[in-house]
Amino acid sequence: MNKFFKILSIVVLVAAVAVVFTQARQASAAPKSLPYSLTMQDTMASVEQKLGQPTVTFAPQAGWEGGVPDESSSPDHIHYWAIYKRFGVTVVYNSPSAADKNATIYKILVNK
Repeated sequence: MNKFFKILSIVVLVAAVAVVFTQARQASAAPKSLPYSLTMQDTMASVEQKLGQPTVTFAPQAGWEGGVPDESSSPDHIHYWAIYKRFGVTVVYNSPSAADKNATIYKILVNK
């Protein structure tokens, strides 16, 4: 009986290690390319520049002006959420304030 428990514990340990390594590899994998040339190193100011308003409304290919998101909130009082409905993107920042233009990106959610 003692031998059975030793073998069982080794099998369980090997399975747990395999699960941990699989999850660690998935977490460290490079994310898929982000939309609209966004990077995880962007700040709030650079995101607002990239996802701003068209300089000429009838010719969007003319360029972009920096702009505020369509909607925003801070539901958890830790992160500021900027929602760009026209692009289907929500950017979550590492700051609860919309005035912190140096805030870094915490998460980018792409709405499908």
